[in-house]
Amino acid sequence: MKIVADENIPFVNELFEPIGEILLRPGREITPADVKNADILLVRSVTPVNAALLEGSKVQFVGTCTIGTDHLDKAYLDERDIAYSSAPGCNAGGVVQYALSAMAVLGLLQDSPSKDFKVAVVGCGNVGSRVYRTLSALGYDCIGVDPFLDTSTIPHLQPFEAIYDCDLICCHTPLTRSGPAPTEHMFNTDVFNHLKSGATLLNAGRGGVIDNRALLQYLNTHNDLTVVLDVWESEPDILVELLDAVALGSTHIAGYSYEGRINGSLMIHRALIDYLLAHGEHPEDTRRAIEAYVAKDKETINVTSFANAVLATYDVRDDDALLRQAVQGLPASFDMLRKQYRKRREFSHYQIEAAPPKLMPLLQSLGYGVVAK
Repeated sequence: MKIVADENIPFVNELFEPIGEILLRPGREITPADVKNADILLVRSVTPVNAALLEGSKVQFVGTCTIGTDHLDKAYLDERDIAYSSAPGCNAGGVVQYALSAMAVLGLLQDSPSKDFKVAVVGCGNVGSRVYRTLSALGYDCIGVDPFLDTSTIPHLQPFEAIYDCDLICCHTPLTRSGPAPTEHMFNTDVFNHLKSGATLLNAGRGGVIDNRALLQYLNTHNDLTVVLDVWESEPDILVELLDAVALGSTHIAGYSYEGRINGSLMIHRALIDYLLAHGEHPEDTRRAIEAYVAKDKETINVTSFANAVLATYDVRDDDALLRQAVQGLPASFDMLRKQYRKRREFSHYQIEAAPPKLMPLLQSLGYGVVAK
């Protein structure tokens, strides 16, 4: 069995070598010649999977180690009877960490949030719902915006226009261009003009959900909106002038925690195992060894405030600085920063040795451990 895989998929050799012969390639450079004789294709969001790539190939299973699937031509895959699977929610913990870090840097993360501070989470799928539940548990007044859900999933669902009264808008929607509620450019000039003065807009979903040029024009003529962008239109060839205008920017790494990336690999491995079992194969399952390796090491920290606890694990300003320093090398440097991304650990990797007692329940709810006395 032949497998073509993105070289940046964590533990790709350890997980998939027992299943077949692997060809590793940079994600943006996977070609029709690479996949012509492949049975399995494993990708990330940087690889468009469509007829141009797969026509004439033997590929029968496509796995993307990402939550989003807008890079997969699902209609084509269905037509060709090619199985495919993604990793929904794999990086939710990392995205929560990113959002809380940005809030801490901007002074929005408080031990006791003001009841007058209102948060909207736009897109309440696997990731957005995790952000919503986390911020609600921390005492923030949250609403959810998602036309595909009901209040049994998210208690305080509101129409999109409700974001105009919110102080923080966190966007976690997929990018869709058709259907009953397309998300492409759902944030546009009209929306920006209606946002509350002094609001903060954070996008860790998909770049095209925000009209980047319209946002740049708005920021160039207004000073009442703070913007945090982890995702951009036309990545990696981003609008550099927009980077200059936002408060914080990064290279599509909100969910790029060590645990999140490995979760994506493990979920696709499980999906491939299930696919092969259903087709009479009996592949070796090596996930447990990887899971045990990831869980074994912990790091101890002391904290004085909630914001301090978050920033002790991850400070988004580090990634903002790296992107700004790499501007001259764009677009290649955008991908290089992602490829060389450090081993960023989620909250669950850390144990609290000392903290104000009132913070301990909050910290434990985020997944922090506590050093036994």
